Amino acid sequence: MSIHDIMNFETKRAIKNALLIQIEEVGFERITVKKLAITANINRGTFYLHYKDKYEVMEDLQEYAFQTIKIGQLYQPFIAVFKYIKEHDKAFRVILGEQGSPAFSKRMKTVFSNHILDRISVIREEGLDPEFQPYFEAFLTSAILGVIQEWLDNGDDLNVEDLAMIHFRLLRFLGDLASL
Repeated sequence: MSIHDIMNFETKRAIKNALLIQIEEVGFERITVKKLAITANINRGTFYLHYKDKYEVMEDLQEYAFQTIKIGQLYQPFIAVFKYIKEHDKAFRVILGEQGSPAFSKRMKTVFSNHILDRISVIREEGLDPEFQPYFEAFLTSAILGVIQEWLDNGDDLNVEDLAMIHFRLLRFLGDLASL
């Protein structure tokens, strides 16, 4: 990697960090390129060498967050996915937070659904029912995202293994509820 590549990487990282800081402070909608440049300690011209607007920065940040999740299998190993999210917890916490990006939550649900529903439909024929499937998908992906958001917001004392165990306990609990 050349010195130019390293400088580009560092500048983009500073801009993405500035976006996270600004989302926490003022919310995504109120962010301006000027505020991003000031927070990243660069000038606006440098910003425009790397991104055309704040939406492109958000897209780049989201792509970075999804890289490992897309590459790995989501359900197996579960711990690897939680570990990745924990390593990038600030980015996930901010983007999934109230001031973040609803599109990111929707995208995460899509990633979950693409990986999980294929496996579940193999186990249970009911998962193939076209009337049942969209509701099951909405329920399951929202539940998984909700568990992750709760962990990011309030579960600092839980490690990834504990979270995986809680997740599986929740699934088992839901299964037990069906027998009532």
